[in-house]
Amino acid sequence: SAAIARCFLAVYGHNYVHREVFSPHRYWRKVERGELIPMVSRDAGGEVIGHVALEREPGAKVAERGEAVVLPSYRGRHLLERMTERLTDEAVRLGLVGIYAEPVTTHTFSQRNDERAGMPTTAILLGAAPETLHSKDLPVPTAGQRQSFLLTFRFLQPSPACEIVAPQEYRDVISATYDRLGVAVSPRDARTPKETRSTTSIAVNDGGYGRVRFETIGSNAAVELAQAISDLDSLGARAVQLSAPIGDPGLPLLAESARALGFFFCGLAPAFSEAGDLLLMQRLSETLDIDALQLFTDQTKELAAFIERDRRSATSRR
Repeated sequence: SAAIARCFLAVYGHNYVHREVFSPHRYWRKVERGELIPMVSRDAGGEVIGHVALEREPGAKVAERGEAVVLPSYRGRHLLERMTERLTDEAVRLGLVGIYAEPVTTHTFSQRNDERAGMPTTAILLGAAPETLHSKDLPVPTAGQRQSFLLTFRFLQPSPACEIVAPQEYRDVISATYDRLGVAVSPRDARTPKETRSTTSIAVNDGGYGRVRFETIGSNAAVELAQAISDLDSLGARAVQLSAPIGDPGLPLLAESARALGFFFCGLAPAFSEAGDLLLMQRLSETLDIDALQLFTDQTKELAAFIERDRRSATSRR
């Protein structure tokens, strides 16, 4: 555990979001509970020179492949790719539905690894972390603004056809994402919400990233969302992610209400909920230049362009 901490300190200093890598007690407690499945690379002397791990919540069907780091002097030797392949084999053995990752946009090393691992970009999480969260040995092209991540995903088991109830303006981009994931999509027309009241939850992390999740969407969605935004703002959220089941009949109503409050398209989170896949939208309270993000694949660049167009459209309506 001390060698793992040294590896992260060498690359990130103390500016790393997963603080447990610096705490042996917290780190191994997560390993023992099965919440963290680590993979390391060592040099001839036994020192840890690379690390990546699967992290999952108890009972979750998907796991995040993250906490990835390779010492600068050992980059270019495909260590990250080899550790990723080994972890993917372990995820299949555990019966997980899928693996996701959140590669940074200050460089494209992790994005290249995800592309080789067959993990297309399903969402772009703008302003998801403080500006200081970056590797200390690389230039930061996004200096002066909050850091953004991608969401990449790969199904490890065949996924059945998916019914979506999405706003008409988002159906093409959502269908294209599902096509890259190998999932057939069946769009349904908008219907009246089944419930009167929505079921929601909110949270804000230490980095000022807020989340509001609609488990069910009721006819009071607009009022519920406005209250959630007020609560998140009072808790210090500087960027907010909105998520809701993509098959909920109230989704078009929620999306329309969200756009009126400045939310715009973010992407798709496959298998992230017991209800299935989630539509993601986002709202920023600070300026952010999406053109400054370092993006590797053409598919990701096309998604970023769509998000930027939708952001401008939503902002003009406020």
